Amino acid sequence: MRLSVEKASAQARKLEKRGEFDAAHALYAELLGQYPQNRRVAGALEALIERTGNPPIETLEALEAAYHRRDYAAVIGTGTALAASFPRSVTLWNILGAAALALKEAKAAEASFRQALAIHPQNVDALSNLGVALKAQNRFDEALASYAAAAEFTPNNASILFNLANLLRGAGRQQEAIAAFEKAARARPGDAEARFSIASILQEAGDGPAAVDHAVKALAIDPGHARARALAMHQLCHLCDFERLGAHRAHVETLGLDGQPIEPFALIALDDSPGRFRQRSEAWAGEIAVPSAPLPARSASDGSGRIRLGYFSADFHNHATMYLISQVFAHHDRDRFEIAVYSYGGKEDAAIGPRLRQAAGLYRDVAPLPDTAIVQLARADGLDIAVDLKGYTKGARPGIFAARVAPVQISYLGFPGTMGAPFIDYLVADEVIIPESHAQHYSEAVIRLPHSYQPTDETRAIVQDASSRSDHCLPETGFVFCGFNATYKIQPRDFAVWMRLLSAVGGSVLWLMKSNEWAQANLRAAAKAAGVDPERLVFAPPIGHLPHLSRHRHADLFLDTFTCNAHTTASDALWAGLPLVTRIGEQFAARVAASVLNAAGLPELVTQTDAAYEELALGLATDPARLAAVKAKLAAARSTAPLFDSAGYTRHLEAAFAAAHRRQLAGEAPAPIRIAAGT
Repeated sequence: MRLSVEKASAQARKLEKRGEFDAAHALYAELLGQYPQNRRVAGALEALIERTGNPPIETLEALEAAYHRRDYAAVIGTGTALAASFPRSVTLWNILGAAALALKEAKAAEASFRQALAIHPQNVDALSNLGVALKAQNRFDEALASYAAAAEFTPNNASILFNLANLLRGAGRQQEAIAAFEKAARARPGDAEARFSIASILQEAGDGPAAVDHAVKALAIDPGHARARALAMHQLCHLCDFERLGAHRAHVETLGLDGQPIEPFALIALDDSPGRFRQRSEAWAGEIAVPSAPLPARSASDGSGRIRLGYFSADFHNHATMYLISQVFAHHDRDRFEIAVYSYGGKEDAAIGPRLRQAAGLYRDVAPLPDTAIVQLARADGLDIAVDLKGYTKGARPGIFAARVAPVQISYLGFPGTMGAPFIDYLVADEVIIPESHAQHYSEAVIRLPHSYQPTDETRAIVQDASSRSDHCLPETGFVFCGFNATYKIQPRDFAVWMRLLSAVGGSVLWLMKSNEWAQANLRAAAKAAGVDPERLVFAPPIGHLPHLSRHRHADLFLDTFTCNAHTTASDALWAGLPLVTRIGEQFAARVAASVLNAAGLPELVTQTDAAYEELALGLATDPARLAAVKAKLAAARSTAPLFDSAGYTRHLEAAFAAAHRRQLAGEAPAPIRIAAGT
């Protein structure tokens, strides 16, 4: 029977006056169940509970003090005993639940918060905390319902809206998340975090201009918001918006180094300092949540069995990493190594997936699993070595490694720099990438392979299709400079050199990758400002990998970017027969093309200064015989150079992995490993 709010409220008040608190509580609760939006009834119930259900205030304060001291076991012990005497104390049940959450006992926390809600179904703290406990158990739909209920009862509570928005974001419901963050921003206009969160979602969605706009709004609220500034700078790089980027350049040398960690990759194209890169990585590593207890020490072994090697990545699909590493999987010595693959990207394609499943002894698609479950699974598989192919790049899950899934953990190929993390033991590099004089900038023990750290796939066919230059919007005659690096790598310093080259070589064009319309417009505007006809910039649309390799033959010379070099694109160009000129820098990412060129037998294409780079590129562009000689040397290298010997490369990599494994079995700490050619 539906109650009358006025009559039932009056009856409940009479029961309170007579001291019949249980009956009054039951009547208020029944009323609230029928009229959940009635704030007067909710307030009356809350006041009754506060007046009659709680332990003495000094007792609650003592419990809260223990909680803030992080003495969670004491909170639970004392609080559980108190609950027997004060079973209607919502505050007490909330404190108990919070302590259980702090101890990562999500089920116990859930039980406490549900006790609180049984007493007061609209208690916002309990509803919000229940959402946290449910999320910790990966029960996202239930967590969303709990947060949504809390937000309904307090529509202007910015903290609850923020939690709801984060959960929606984690569930992939990005537009709803943006709407919730917008509400949180309006409820708490002086807090920049909601604006930054919207910018992050837009960045992931590929809407660079909108992401920058929201990051700038966050900076207007809080100019010291380091992650908002780093996001804005990285996106402005993607947009090649040199003018707006210039307004932030003064922060390059300090951003992320003042106690506010930023993603290390954000400034990779802007700051060629391996020392600052390490500082940023170490700060970022300190933010990584460890999903479970560290791995206990492995019992002694004689090392006579096969080494269990696990590769972890989100990129086991049509991705640059797979183009590089595919032949490593093909050439691994199955008599010495058991190969396991842990794919957490949720993507597969017909070209790569089946081959990889065949090459790996064990293939696990762990994309739907939380970090904790992946850690448990990988530990059960008994890995000796875990290889992280992602580092801190997009889609990475470093928490898996923070919990330690293997006695030896190695960063390899996907992240061009130190992870600055105590849970990564080794970093694969070479003598060019990390000379001995640079070792202090890397927290890992450095593995130095004899040629280049970067593998390649020399089995890819370069199909000679019937296309002409004009089919690619290129002039049939004239010199074609090529720069197929991602647009975020192009900086004013590089671009200025390229414009001088175009001005010096009549009839030449610059062939770039087409990434987004804003970058294209900004680069053409920058060309015009440099006195170069914008139409001399030609943009190549994205196409399949093999057709992309084939179209390299229409270019004459690849021009590298400085602070962040060509990586996979360098190997692609050289395999396709296109020479590349680079200028070696300081950080890992600024030395990759030099490493690749050395392994291809073309060290003469590595320069040490901007001026030498420009001089070499101009000399090759204006001396056909000289360029033809370089191309002939490159063509011969396809059958002789170490860069194009994936079987030999794999033997060297395996030797490094085996050396790291031997050290671990001997109880020795990670130490630098140098592999000699021919090992």
